Amino acid sequence: MREFLLEGIKKLNIEYTDKKVDNLIKYLELLTEYNSHTNLTALRDEKSIIEKHFLDSLLLQNLIKHESKKAIDIGTGAGFPGMVLAIFNPDIEFTLMDSIGKKTKFLELVKENLRLENVNVVTSRAEDYITDENRETYDLGLCRGVSKLSTILEYIIPFLKVNGEFLSQKMEGTGEETEAENALNILQSKIVEIYNLQLPFSKDPRVVIRIEKIDFNDKKYPRRAGIPLKRPL
Repeated sequence: MREFLLEGIKKLNIEYTDKKVDNLIKYLELLTEYNSHTNLTALRDEKSIIEKHFLDSLLLQNLIKHESKKAIDIGTGAGFPGMVLAIFNPDIEFTLMDSIGKKTKFLELVKENLRLENVNVVTSRAEDYITDENRETYDLGLCRGVSKLSTILEYIIPFLKVNGEFLSQKMEGTGEETEAENALNILQSKIVEIYNLQLPFSKDPRVVIRIEKIDFNDKKYPRRAGIPLKRPL
Protein backbone atom coordinates (compact mmCIF):
# COMPACT_ATOMS: atom_id res chain seq x y z
CA MET A 1 0.00 0.00 0.00
CA ARG A 2 2.93 2.32 0.60
CA GLU A 3 3.81 2.48 -3.09
CA PHE A 4 0.19 3.20 -4.04
CA LEU A 5 0.00 5.99 -1.46
CA LEU A 6 3.34 7.40 -2.56
CA GLU A 7 2.30 7.38 -6.22
CA GLY A 8 -0.86 9.32 -5.32
CA ILE A 9 1.11 11.89 -3.30
CA LYS A 10 3.47 12.40 -6.23
CA LYS A 11 0.54 12.80 -8.64
CA LEU A 12 -0.76 15.61 -6.42
CA ASN A 13 2.68 17.31 -6.48
CA ILE A 14 2.90 17.35 -2.69
CA GLU A 15 6.20 17.56 -0.81
CA TYR A 16 6.68 14.62 1.55
CA THR A 17 9.17 12.89 3.82
CA ASP A 18 9.53 9.18 4.52
CA LYS A 19 8.36 9.79 8.08
CA LYS A 20 5.14 11.46 6.93
CA VAL A 21 4.38 8.61 4.53
CA ASP A 22 5.21 6.03 7.22
CA ASN A 23 2.83 7.79 9.60
CA LEU A 24 0.02 7.68 7.04
CA ILE A 25 0.59 3.93 6.65
CA LYS A 26 0.45 3.47 10.45
CA TYR A 27 -2.74 5.55 10.45
CA LEU A 28 -4.18 3.31 7.72
CA GLU A 29 -3.34 0.18 9.73
CA LEU A 30 -4.95 1.60 12.88
CA LEU A 31 -8.04 2.64 10.91
CA THR A 32 -8.58 -0.73 9.21
CA GLU A 33 -8.09 -2.60 12.48
CA TYR A 34 -10.41 -0.30 14.46
CA ASN A 35 -12.95 -0.28 11.64
CA SER A 36 -13.23 -4.07 11.89
CA HIS A 37 -15.15 -3.72 15.17
CA THR A 38 -16.26 -0.06 15.25
CA ASN A 39 -17.79 1.59 12.20
CA LEU A 40 -15.69 4.67 11.35
CA THR A 41 -15.91 4.60 7.57
CA ALA A 42 -18.05 2.71 5.07
CA LEU A 43 -14.95 2.08 2.97
CA ARG A 44 -13.20 -1.23 3.65
CA ASP A 45 -10.80 -1.58 0.71
CA GLU A 46 -7.40 -0.10 1.57
CA LYS A 47 -6.85 1.49 -1.83
CA SER A 48 -10.26 3.18 -1.60
CA ILE A 49 -9.43 4.47 1.89
CA ILE A 50 -6.11 5.83 0.65
CA GLU A 51 -7.61 7.64 -2.32
CA LYS A 52 -11.00 8.76 -0.99
CA HIS A 53 -9.86 9.69 2.51
CA PHE A 54 -6.09 10.24 2.65
CA LEU A 55 -5.42 11.69 -0.81
CA ASP A 56 -8.75 13.52 -0.78
CA SER A 57 -7.59 15.25 2.42
CA LEU A 58 -4.22 16.05 0.86
CA LEU A 59 -5.93 17.96 -1.97
CA LEU A 60 -5.85 20.84 0.54
CA GLN A 61 -2.14 20.61 1.31
CA ASN A 62 -0.90 23.04 -1.33
CA LEU A 63 -3.75 25.48 -0.60
CA ILE A 64 -2.80 26.09 3.05
CA LYS A 65 -1.14 29.46 3.61
CA HIS A 66 2.39 29.30 5.04
CA GLU A 67 1.50 31.70 7.84
CA SER A 68 -1.23 29.41 9.23
CA LYS A 69 -0.36 28.36 12.79
CA LYS A 70 -3.67 27.16 14.22
CA ALA A 71 -6.38 25.09 12.51
CA ILE A 72 -9.73 23.59 13.48
CA ASP A 73 -11.49 20.66 11.77
CA ILE A 74 -15.17 20.43 12.71
CA GLY A 75 -16.95 17.11 12.22
CA THR A 76 -13.62 15.42 11.56
CA GLY A 77 -14.99 11.86 11.89
CA ALA A 78 -12.08 9.44 11.60
CA GLY A 79 -9.72 12.39 11.06
CA PHE A 80 -10.38 13.67 7.56
CA PRO A 81 -8.98 16.03 6.54
CA GLY A 82 -7.54 17.24 9.89
CA MET A 83 -5.45 14.27 11.04
CA VAL A 84 -3.91 13.75 7.60
CA LEU A 85 -3.01 17.43 7.38
CA ALA A 86 -1.66 17.41 10.94
CA ILE A 87 0.77 14.65 9.91
CA PHE A 88 1.94 16.75 6.95
CA ASN A 89 2.04 20.07 8.83
CA PRO A 90 3.77 19.54 12.19
CA ASP A 91 4.18 23.31 12.69
CA ILE A 92 0.41 23.89 12.68
CA GLU A 93 -1.61 23.20 15.84
CA PHE A 94 -4.77 21.24 14.93
CA THR A 95 -8.01 20.97 16.91
CA LEU A 96 -9.93 17.91 15.68
CA MET A 97 -13.55 18.04 16.79
CA ASP A 98 -16.36 15.51 16.58
CA SER A 99 -19.44 15.02 18.74
CA ILE A 100 -19.29 11.20 18.54
CA GLY A 101 -17.15 9.64 21.26
CA LYS A 102 -16.18 6.45 19.40
CA LYS A 103 -14.60 8.62 16.69
CA THR A 104 -12.66 10.87 19.04
CA LYS A 105 -11.51 7.82 21.01
CA PHE A 106 -9.99 6.50 17.78
CA LEU A 107 -8.36 9.88 17.08
CA GLU A 108 -6.74 9.82 20.53
CA LEU A 109 -5.37 6.38 19.66
CA VAL A 110 -3.86 7.69 16.42
CA LYS A 111 -2.42 10.75 18.17
CA GLU A 112 -0.79 8.53 20.80
CA ASN A 113 0.57 5.92 18.38
CA LEU A 114 1.97 8.50 15.96
CA ARG A 115 3.19 10.75 18.81
CA LEU A 116 1.58 13.82 17.28
CA GLU A 117 2.23 16.77 19.55
CA ASN A 118 0.35 19.21 17.32
CA VAL A 119 -3.09 17.55 17.70
CA ASN A 120 -5.82 18.35 20.22
CA VAL A 121 -8.87 16.05 20.10
CA VAL A 122 -12.22 17.45 21.28
CA THR A 123 -15.50 15.61 21.79
CA SER A 124 -18.10 18.32 21.33
CA ARG A 125 -20.41 20.18 19.00
CA ALA A 126 -19.05 23.44 17.62
CA GLU A 127 -21.95 25.37 19.18
CA ASP A 128 -21.06 24.04 22.63
CA TYR A 129 -17.28 24.31 22.31
CA ILE A 130 -16.99 27.97 21.37
CA THR A 131 -16.05 30.36 24.19
CA ASP A 132 -14.72 33.90 24.52
CA GLU A 133 -11.25 32.32 24.86
CA ASN A 134 -11.27 30.33 21.59
CA ARG A 135 -13.58 32.53 19.50
CA GLU A 136 -11.78 34.14 16.55
CA THR A 137 -8.42 32.52 17.38
CA TYR A 138 -7.88 30.13 14.43
CA ASP A 139 -6.12 30.87 11.13
CA LEU A 140 -7.64 27.96 9.23
CA GLY A 141 -11.01 26.21 9.30
CA LEU A 142 -11.65 22.75 7.83
CA CYS A 143 -14.81 20.73 7.29
CA ARG A 144 -15.37 18.00 4.76
CA GLY A 145 -18.97 18.00 3.55
CA VAL A 146 -20.76 17.49 6.88
CA SER A 147 -23.78 19.68 6.07
CA LYS A 148 -24.81 22.35 3.60
CA LEU A 149 -22.33 25.20 3.22
CA SER A 150 -24.72 27.75 4.78
CA THR A 151 -24.88 25.61 7.94
CA ILE A 152 -21.16 24.79 8.04
CA LEU A 153 -20.26 28.47 7.78
CA GLU A 154 -22.07 29.21 11.03
CA TYR A 155 -20.09 26.47 12.79
CA ILE A 156 -16.68 27.45 11.40
CA ILE A 157 -16.46 31.19 10.74
CA PRO A 158 -16.91 32.36 14.39
CA PHE A 159 -13.74 30.39 15.29
CA LEU A 160 -11.64 32.17 12.65
CA LYS A 161 -9.54 35.29 13.06
CA VAL A 162 -10.27 38.21 10.76
CA ASN A 163 -8.41 37.33 7.51
CA GLY A 164 -8.54 33.67 8.53
CA GLU A 165 -9.63 31.17 5.90
CA PHE A 166 -12.03 28.27 5.59
CA LEU A 167 -11.19 25.60 3.00
CA SER A 168 -14.51 23.90 2.36
CA GLN A 169 -14.47 20.53 0.58
CA LYS A 170 -17.46 19.53 -1.51
CA MET A 171 -18.43 17.07 -4.19
CA GLU A 172 -18.78 18.51 -7.67
CA GLY A 173 -21.58 20.85 -8.70
CA THR A 174 -23.69 21.20 -5.56
CA GLY A 175 -24.26 24.91 -6.19
CA GLU A 176 -24.22 25.50 -2.44
CA GLU A 177 -22.08 28.61 -2.72
CA THR A 178 -25.06 30.46 -4.26
CA GLU A 179 -27.41 29.33 -1.47
CA ALA A 180 -24.83 30.44 1.11
CA GLU A 181 -24.69 34.11 0.04
CA ASN A 182 -26.83 35.28 2.97
CA ALA A 183 -24.77 33.30 5.50
CA LEU A 184 -21.56 34.71 4.02
CA ASN A 185 -22.86 38.27 4.39
CA ILE A 186 -24.11 37.79 7.96
CA LEU A 187 -20.85 36.12 9.01
CA GLN A 188 -18.65 38.79 7.40
CA SER A 189 -17.06 36.41 4.90
CA LYS A 190 -16.49 36.12 1.18
CA ILE A 191 -15.62 33.45 -1.35
CA VAL A 192 -12.11 34.13 -2.65
CA GLU A 193 -11.68 31.24 -5.08
CA ILE A 194 -13.28 27.96 -6.13
CA TYR A 195 -10.93 25.13 -7.13
CA ASN A 196 -12.13 22.29 -9.35
CA LEU A 197 -9.87 19.36 -8.52
CA GLN A 198 -9.86 15.60 -8.97
CA LEU A 199 -8.60 12.53 -7.16
CA PRO A 200 -5.39 11.17 -8.70
CA PHE A 201 -6.46 7.64 -9.69
CA SER A 202 -10.25 7.54 -10.11
CA LYS A 203 -10.34 11.14 -11.41
CA ASP A 204 -13.45 11.70 -9.28
CA PRO A 205 -14.14 15.45 -9.19
CA ARG A 206 -13.82 17.51 -6.02
CA VAL A 207 -14.50 21.17 -5.29
CA VAL A 208 -12.61 23.24 -2.71
CA ILE A 209 -14.02 26.67 -1.82
CA ARG A 210 -11.60 29.18 -0.28
CA ILE A 211 -13.53 31.52 2.03
CA GLU A 212 -11.98 34.49 3.81
CA LYS A 213 -13.30 36.16 6.97
CA ILE A 214 -13.25 39.93 6.48
CA ASP A 215 -14.58 41.28 9.79
CA PHE A 216 -15.52 40.30 13.35
CA ASN A 217 -18.68 38.27 14.04
CA ASP A 218 -21.61 39.03 16.29
CA LYS A 219 -21.21 36.84 19.38
CA LYS A 220 -24.71 35.41 18.93
CA TYR A 221 -23.22 33.12 16.26
CA PRO A 222 -23.17 30.19 16.21
CA ARG A 223 -26.70 29.89 17.52
CA ARG A 224 -27.41 27.18 20.07
CA ALA A 225 -27.15 23.48 19.18
CA GLY A 226 -29.46 22.27 16.44
CA ILE A 227 -30.62 25.66 15.14
CA PRO A 228 -27.96 26.15 12.40
CA LEU A 229 -29.01 22.81 10.92
CA LYS A 230 -32.77 23.40 11.20
CA ARG A 231 -32.76 27.06 10.18
CA PRO A 232 -29.66 27.89 8.11
CA LEU A 233 -28.82 31.57 7.74
